[in-house]
Amino acid sequence: TYGGNIMKKVAITLIALTLSVSALAEKIGFVNSQEAFAKYSQTKVIQENLNKEKNRLENEIKQKEVALQKAQLELQSKGDKITDKEKQEFQKQVEAFQKFVRDSQTKLSKEEYTRMQEIEKTMSTAIQSVAKAGKYDYVLEAGAVKFGGTDITADVLKAMEKAKK
Repeated sequence: TYGGNIMKKVAITLIALTLSVSALAEKIGFVNSQEAFAKYSQTKVIQENLNKEKNRLENEIKQKEVALQKAQLELQSKGDKITDKEKQEFQKQVEAFQKFVRDSQTKLSKEEYTRMQEIEKTMSTAIQSVAKAGKYDYVLEAGAVKFGGTDITADVLKAMEKAKK
């Protein structure tokens, strides 16, 4: 009857609307990048290498510092017999030492920055790969998600490990 046809049309329209709304729903994933960074095997390797280099530089600085202190004691032992040339030579040694310390710190900082950037790039590529494979519309940082979404951190970490050089 007429009322039944209207109800069928309304029901079909509601189903169609429901399907179109669900088709518009975004698939959202989230990743805890700090966790992925910390658990990534290369992070530990890089940190160990940086620590070795830092220790090597610290030892070299200590050796240069001891040599400089020894030179200073030798100069002080001469008392009034120190020449201007010896004072200038010692000042050059002090300046060279200070430059070495600054250059060492700069070198270590640059190395750390470069290595961390490599990890960030690997993570970014892994996130894109996991998002594409999982057909995610958006991937957010874990802290930005208060409700819903899918945690893809473990998948990102797997992709990072797979891609490591």
